[in-house]
Amino acid sequence: MTEFNMNEQEIKQAAIEFKKALIDWKSREGIIEAFSTYRDQWTDEDVSKAVSKETRVVRPVLEAFEPIYRLAIQGKIEKPFSLQSYMMSYTGRVLGDELSWPEVREPYDRMINSLEGGLTAEEFMKTPYYINQKLPEHYDQAVKEIVAEGWSHNYPL
Repeated sequence: MTEFNMNEQEIKQAAIEFKKALIDWKSREGIIEAFSTYRDQWTDEDVSKAVSKETRVVRPVLEAFEPIYRLAIQGKIEKPFSLQSYMMSYTGRVLGDELSWPEVREPYDRMINSLEGGLTAEEFMKTPYYINQKLPEHYDQAVKEIVAEGWSHNYPL
């Protein structure tokens, strides 16, 4: 098997940027900034409706990502991990469809790449980490913590 190299600082920074992108996406400012290029006149009611809709889209993504985010921040992701497969199992195609805008997609892609351990996509797909869809070692503990804090963390689709 090809050797991997997990860059703890890159994983941490990518996690911060992806979570921030998700939070910003559903904010009033984020909505106005992202969509104003497509529609120049927004009423307060339009913005409120858009924020409500985008919050419903983003919430399950944040909830699925939270255990991974915490492990990344704590430096506890020590082996490659298929974030894209994991997120699709929890949220379906939402990150490839509704949230495929560059403001979210670019940080998401950075996070995916940071978790592949420096391997090319082809090399990564041949590893047992991808083939067996292995979760990070401390994943179960991170889920227990977020659930104890009142987060929702449903089972995969």
